[in-house]
Amino acid sequence: MKNQNLIFLIFTLIVFNSFGQKKELKAVEKALKTNNFVSAKENIVAVEKYDLENFDLKLKIKYHYLKGVSYYAEGESTLADSYLALDNFKQVVLLEEDSSYKFYTDKVKPLKSAMLNGFVRKAKNALDLKDYKTSYANLESAFRVSSTDTLYLYNAALLATETKDFDIAMNFYRELEGIGFTGVTTNYYAVEIESEEEQSFASESNRDLFVKAGTHKDERNELTVSVQLNVFRSMAAIYKNMGDTENALLYIEKAKIIDSNDINLILLESNIKWELGDVESYKILISQALEIDPSNADLLFNLGVVSANSDDKESAKMYYDKAILVDPSYTKAYLNMAALILSEEEGIIEEMNALGTSTADYNKYDALKIDRENIYKTAIPYLKTILKNEPENIDAINTLRNIYSALGDDVNYKLMKEKLEGLDN
Repeated sequence: MKNQNLIFLIFTLIVFNSFGQKKELKAVEKALKTNNFVSAKENIVAVEKYDLENFDLKLKIKYHYLKGVSYYAEGESTLADSYLALDNFKQVVLLEEDSSYKFYTDKVKPLKSAMLNGFVRKAKNALDLKDYKTSYANLESAFRVSSTDTLYLYNAALLATETKDFDIAMNFYRELEGIGFTGVTTNYYAVEIESEEEQSFASESNRDLFVKAGTHKDERNELTVSVQLNVFRSMAAIYKNMGDTENALLYIEKAKIIDSNDINLILLESNIKWELGDVESYKILISQALEIDPSNADLLFNLGVVSANSDDKESAKMYYDKAILVDPSYTKAYLNMAALILSEEEGIIEEMNALGTSTADYNKYDALKIDRENIYKTAIPYLKTILKNEPENIDAINTLRNIYSALGDDVNYKLMKEKLEGLDN
């Protein structure tokens, strides 16, 4: 008798729970009919006080569908609520997929399509406003709705990198790497017979409809270029930024398999080698980059700096001159060239200070003085060119003032002195 009472009690609880679930879901439906999404969400919370595992299949599917609609709120929801809605829509499709019951799947499809379009629209609007964070968040959301549209996630990664949200960007890139993303897509074209102009189409089936209708001809497909190199190179750059040199070099090697002559890749590796103190590797890489882009003044200047630091002054002068030849307005090359020339003064001064008081020493002193003055005169044109390009360059003005003072050129000394005072004021 006691067992019978227990069975009856359990049965009563199940019936009561089932009744309560249906009642709360009806309240959700009622709220949705008037677009009262706040009330709908409140009633969804009320449904969740019951054990969802005890829902029968149809009731469970209905619950996920109504929750999705409630949190989607016809596209007016927050990003977090949209994700929640999407998860529930996916549950609807998943549950109906394994059953003969397919009532809600067809209802979910247009909602997911609208959700996708909404995310893409919001991403574009945010991009137009240069609100990159909002844009990449919505692009990621678009990818979550349509996981075959991997370009959404790729563009989200680019924008996250732009905003220096490197952790987020790296997560996007890792996901892209994991799914073997290349970015290669097919573009569909056909020539309109009337205008004889080639037009592009959103899909192959769409293009073929026009061809079959007789309005278009000469259909063709075109594959876009892979962007996998960009993914690996970006990952390498982010790892470098994070201080993870090992992984940065690992992804550089992965990118090299695709294109070992990519100049941005070479420059990225050269920067890492420089930071590691591997000057020889740096020089080799910069020289390789110059073979690809021989008119790159920055690369020529950098080789000049490396040569100067290695006390190879003749090579340094050669590279600075080449940089100036490529870009006559390259101020840093003029300034470094002048500094390199003036550095030769140090040895002359030491030699002058070491001389005695003999006639021979006096004669030697006079000869060295002329050498010193010639050094000054050689540096002057570089410094004057800087002032021609940048009239307020303090380094050039100050150096010229000191040179004119040493040469006894009072007119130009006063001119430089007045320039400095004018800048100070």
